[in-house]
Amino acid sequence: MRSVLCSLVTGGLLIAGCATAPALSAPQGTPAPTPAPMPSHETGQTSAPSSGEAKPNAAPGQAPRPNPLRQLIAGKEDQPAETVFKNIQVLKGVPAGRFLDTMEGFSHALGTNCRKCHDTENFASDDKDDKKVARGMITMTRDINEKYVKTMPGLDSDAFVGCNTCHHGQSHPNAKPKETTGGDQEHHG
Repeated sequence: MRSVLCSLVTGGLLIAGCATAPALSAPQGTPAPTPAPMPSHETGQTSAPSSGEAKPNAAPGQAPRPNPLRQLIAGKEDQPAETVFKNIQVLKGVPAGRFLDTMEGFSHALGTNCRKCHDTENFASDDKDDKKVARGMITMTRDINEKYVKTMPGLDSDAFVGCNTCHHGQSHPNAKPKETTGGDQEHHG
């Protein structure tokens, strides 16, 4: 755990002044009940509110592992992400706990993990093109929801598009629908 902590801190994840020793020695109390999921205005995704509790992040068939980032931000879950993490550009104002929920949501929607977009030794790094693409996708999704979905007459007021709308668990979604076999096709006259 200490090596992960050192890597994350020296890798630029946390800003100066974020105490690491208390995060490691904080007493583990009974977790608070988790409230219902809330839609995020920043991403258009539904994410569970942060409970401060580590969430499983293991592949199917593996035992869940606690997310060390949750332990590192303990007590700072409600602070804006940009005051807890470095190099936050498009999700400013999102509470740090919700920010981690959102990152986990991206991982699930794209069927991948942190390493797809991040240098996990330096999360603040912009060296990976996938991170730049992800920022563009967040902006695009926000624009679609604000400019088009919210203004379409007849849509439910809670309608939105999110990463999973196109990605369906794939980092590169199909550009066209899958071919159907003979009997499944509809004929339009």
